[in-house]
Amino acid sequence: MAVRSLPVPQPEFSKWLIRKRQEMNLSPACLQEKLNGQFSERTLKYLEGGKKNSFSEFTLKVLAQGLELSYPELLSQINALKSNSLPYRVLVKNAGARRLALYSLTIVFVALLFFVLLKPVLSNKENKAEADEIVSDNRKRLQDVRIHADYPQIIFACDGVGNKLWQKNLKTRVSKVAVYDIDQDGSKEVIAATGAANWGERPGWLFVWNEQGEQITAYNLWKPSIYPAHEPEINIRDFQFTDLEKDGKLDIVVITTGDQYYPSRLAVLHFQGSTFTEVKTYWHPGYLTRLLIADFNNDGFPDIFCAAVNNDLKRVPAFKTSKPHLPAMFLLDGRSIYGQAPPYLGNAPQQGSQVWYRYITSPGSGKTPSATGVKAMGEGEKEIQVKLEDACFFYFNYAGDIIGRFPGDDCSWETELHALK
Repeated sequence: MAVRSLPVPQPEFSKWLIRKRQEMNLSPACLQEKLNGQFSERTLKYLEGGKKNSFSEFTLKVLAQGLELSYPELLSQINALKSNSLPYRVLVKNAGARRLALYSLTIVFVALLFFVLLKPVLSNKENKAEADEIVSDNRKRLQDVRIHADYPQIIFACDGVGNKLWQKNLKTRVSKVAVYDIDQDGSKEVIAATGAANWGERPGWLFVWNEQGEQITAYNLWKPSIYPAHEPEINIRDFQFTDLEKDGKLDIVVITTGDQYYPSRLAVLHFQGSTFTEVKTYWHPGYLTRLLIADFNNDGFPDIFCAAVNNDLKRVPAFKTSKPHLPAMFLLDGRSIYGQAPPYLGNAPQQGSQVWYRYITSPGSGKTPSATGVKAMGEGEKEIQVKLEDACFFYFNYAGDIIGRFPGDDCSWETELHALK
């Protein structure tokens, strides 16, 4: 069946598209990435070039998705641009202009008649060529990276149909991999983190390769601990990409944990000049087990939630606990990250920047909390759900207040949550 092509007014359409993309703070490369490579660079150049005055429905539907519009909304915008284009403005000036416009409309009518009768065949070929170009581009370009199922020290990069492009042996257990344009130049990179101390040559490192598999950099996240227990090696537990300041600069949020002792920390990195620079640090006296990043209070800026284990609360008599570690959780404003978590027993104690900090006591062994997800509550603030391994659930609002609790089959009613300022 023939695929329709639709006319667009030029150069009005291309100018509108460029303005719309800039309003969404998207570069051409970012728009391509947002569409998961459904557009090639050539297709986007046609769309923004101002010379091509018709596009296939396929192309326009994909474009609407990238601009966060429905397809009917995009068609309505195109019709509005047609009504504001030059022939229509001239039409209302004088009678001579009206005659010229009528003549122009006659030509347009004849062209549309040709379009209806003959163009579908050509349009089908054009759409097929665009689709073939996209598929061909996906076959050649980096799209995914995976950890080997049997050898966790090996990763391999794949194209859009799953063919292996290249592989690397890090000689250290890999904890996480990702494909992302971290230097924001329009091409993707592979990022891998190593996560098991005493298992391999370089635990606690971030590695970056370009699409061709050439290594760009390798960065060691280890730092001397501020706590009495000095960890010789660390693990990278997780990393995520965001823009904490909403300034257009990419932030890489990383959580690390010690292996022999307990020091852990949350670090914020920037990638500039083919290397990482650490710009923010928050220390924690116990493992960080889970990282969630979301705009919990809908103020337009990301917040950071961590589930953790606190090993130092038992050293403070006021807490009256003999447990070796306590499940804990805290929330950070992404724009303000510094200091250390309670009870502030590190060198040169500095109270941390947490919005709130909570810990859990239970008559059982003291399970490790893990955040199971972020759940939206209508148009307002988001809800944070924390699940303990013994099937207790707690629900928090942005202020850290408990707004719900659900004990599962193995959860004791004596499990309590405590607040620290």
